[in-house]
Amino acid sequence: MMFDVRNPATGEHISSLPVFSASDVSAAANLAAESAKSWENTAASVRAVKLVNAASLIRSRQDALASLLTREQGKPLAESKSEIMGAAHVFEYYASVCGSIRGDAQNLPNYGYLNVVRKPVGVCAAIIPWNMPAIIFAWKAGAALACGNPVLAKPSATAPLTVQALGNALHEAGIPTDVLQIITGDGGETGRALVDEPLVRHVSFTGSTATGREVGASAGRNLKRVHLELGGNDAFVVTKSADVKRAAAAAVRHRFYNCGQVCTSAKRILVHESLEAEFVSAAKERIEQLTVGDGMLGNKMGPLNNENQLRAVSDAVSKILNKEEGTLVTGGERVEGTGYFYRPTLLCNVVPEAVSEEIFGPVMSVIPFSTDDEAIEIANSTEYGLGSSVWTDRLAVAHKYADELKAGVVWVNKHLILPPEMPFGGVGNSGFGRENGMDFVYEYTEAKSILFG
Repeated sequence: MMFDVRNPATGEHISSLPVFSASDVSAAANLAAESAKSWENTAASVRAVKLVNAASLIRSRQDALASLLTREQGKPLAESKSEIMGAAHVFEYYASVCGSIRGDAQNLPNYGYLNVVRKPVGVCAAIIPWNMPAIIFAWKAGAALACGNPVLAKPSATAPLTVQALGNALHEAGIPTDVLQIITGDGGETGRALVDEPLVRHVSFTGSTATGREVGASAGRNLKRVHLELGGNDAFVVTKSADVKRAAAAAVRHRFYNCGQVCTSAKRILVHESLEAEFVSAAKERIEQLTVGDGMLGNKMGPLNNENQLRAVSDAVSKILNKEEGTLVTGGERVEGTGYFYRPTLLCNVVPEAVSEEIFGPVMSVIPFSTDDEAIEIANSTEYGLGSSVWTDRLAVAHKYADELKAGVVWVNKHLILPPEMPFGGVGNSGFGRENGMDFVYEYTEAKSILFG
């Protein structure tokens, strides 16, 4: 059985790929398990060289990989090029930590000499979403491979081709084909089989909160490790002491990047009431300069990735306007014709409760506030807690927000910047566990204690 991959901007058929059945997933897991010992015993320096070589291949193929990413995912070509280079950088980072995964040792009087070593967890499943497939594949596969684990990576059915191409680069660089396998198919049959597979001992999932609950429940039943990076509803707080024009420019840039389809994009824009009019005017001017169209043709914003996403965004905006819970400033409609295009939209005077759920698309909701305490209360009023930012020129104000915002990441005078050294993840309905940094590396190891008498 096969499934089709189509360009969300044009409807063009790009490729057809096989749907892995439960038996296919089981066979792949057996191959991975058989390769585990050999990969664990591969010297850390050798694993590092292979990851560096893969990064070099990815860099040399930036243009071709970026073109493929834009055609299947929809984002502008410039954004795709940036994501491909980001993926290469991530593999280089994990190459740098291959030899730094250390245990511990100490003498315990009256007990003996304790040696704690870190061993690979075993076969790892990496379930990758369609919004940022290249960089998220690099996050998950890079960390697991660096620690000596085999990986079964399942990309989304609407954006699997770039992940396949990156997997090919890793294989050409020397990662054995059984150690890294790309599993294609939908989230139902294939994804469920991968999560339920007994030989899989670690599951890292990025996607919706609803699906994350199912993944977590399955992993719990089977007593396997699980990492969940789920939805976000990020607050972007423009305080009374902020540089309004700078904040407006950043809000537009980080809200409409990838057509707003980023879990940590600036979704709820909280603006001090004294600055709201100036902020909305500056944001509107920039938003109306965004050209919308095929990402291959130099446009600033591409389509939503799929029809369901387009419908969800359109319905969310209509609901807010019909209930008079916000005022339309610009946008608010789909672009007629082929492709899943929606005009970049700005809403002001938005009721906080109207956007307590994430809008995963090109919609900026501006919410006025009068005090810092009120802003923090609004920012924390959602069940999500992935990332938030505060814009201010006062250090004391920055510290207050950094301390009181309930989020896994807080940025000060910036947003959406995620270097591979920086632990990233959420609280509440945004999931648990961290990607990036040594926190993520240690998630892929088991501590083994050895006590010498």
